[in-house]
Amino acid sequence: MILARYIARAMVQGYLLVALVFVALFSFIELIQQLDDVGAAYRMADAFLYVLMMLPRRLLDATPVIALLGTLVPLGLLADGNEILAMRSAGLPLRRLVGMVLAPGLTLLLLMLLIAQFVAPPLEMRAERMRAAALAEDVSVDFRGGFWSRDGRSFVNVGRMLRGRTPSDVTVYDFDAAGRLQRYVHAQRAQLEQGRTWRLQDVVVRELLPAPARGHTLAQLEWDSFLDAEQLGVLVVPPQALSPLDLYFYVRDLRARNERVPQEELRLWQQLAQPVVTLAMMLVAIPLVLGSNRSSTLSRRVLAGTVAGIGLYFVSQTLGYLGLLLHLPAPLTALALPTLILLFAGRLLRALR
Repeated sequence: MILARYIARAMVQGYLLVALVFVALFSFIELIQQLDDVGAAYRMADAFLYVLMMLPRRLLDATPVIALLGTLVPLGLLADGNEILAMRSAGLPLRRLVGMVLAPGLTLLLLMLLIAQFVAPPLEMRAERMRAAALAEDVSVDFRGGFWSRDGRSFVNVGRMLRGRTPSDVTVYDFDAAGRLQRYVHAQRAQLEQGRTWRLQDVVVRELLPAPARGHTLAQLEWDSFLDAEQLGVLVVPPQALSPLDLYFYVRDLRARNERVPQEELRLWQQLAQPVVTLAMMLVAIPLVLGSNRSSTLSRRVLAGTVAGIGLYFVSQTLGYLGLLLHLPAPLTALALPTLILLFAGRLLRALR
């Protein structure tokens, strides 16, 4: 029990150290990129706030490398101090040692899953909309009152976005030259069609002018939206900003309408594969330390782990683009590399016995 706590403390410190380094590096790069857009509407404080709200997403993107290096560094320090050798000499089985090393990593993995579902997506959506609203014209975003935009004497209000992609509680106001409300349209939700066309659903239309007022309900109504690409960007968040559950329902809804969604489906499977990649990185790091010779220093192990982690990241991105070009199934594209890493890690662990 004492050894388990000692190893767990060392592993947690390693994960925190590596996470701090990577998050600080990615945040600095992100801040430099945001400075290009700083101006009258998008201020320096907005850029810092954007970077701050994107921290959980940056942490998630770096999770596999954090798992690799966060396991290599503390385990390497224990090995260089002959503490691993002392534990093994005292009769600690290899299987139990591996379990002690993996226990904090599995806790980290569970924490990352919770962040991916409940923390990172809402913060990223808020950050993207805040930035897009500052850069777009004739747009106002109040996170309590929804999205507002105008074009001449017409106004549109979107109360909220379902799964970050489907406008809900949509209201359109048309005024005449005297400033009187001429037409009122309210829809429960809307589908974004080609171009600027919105297909409003469950619609209530009120014609107030000319008198007398009259109204009717429609199942569907096509509305020619006046929102341009920048204004629409305030509403629609990129698929990578959605949580795994929201992205699943979004892909399911699009496929139910017979729409091809290869990029969104690939992103979904990449998110589902992220825990597998993270676990594989932990398993690979253990034999890299326990199976190395005494002449292999910690710096060499960390360098090898860094190169391997960066290399695997670029390979996974390349496989994703290649799968899109060749129209390969998204599960195959996303899970092929993690499966190979797991098999490789299993072979290395068996060689330690």
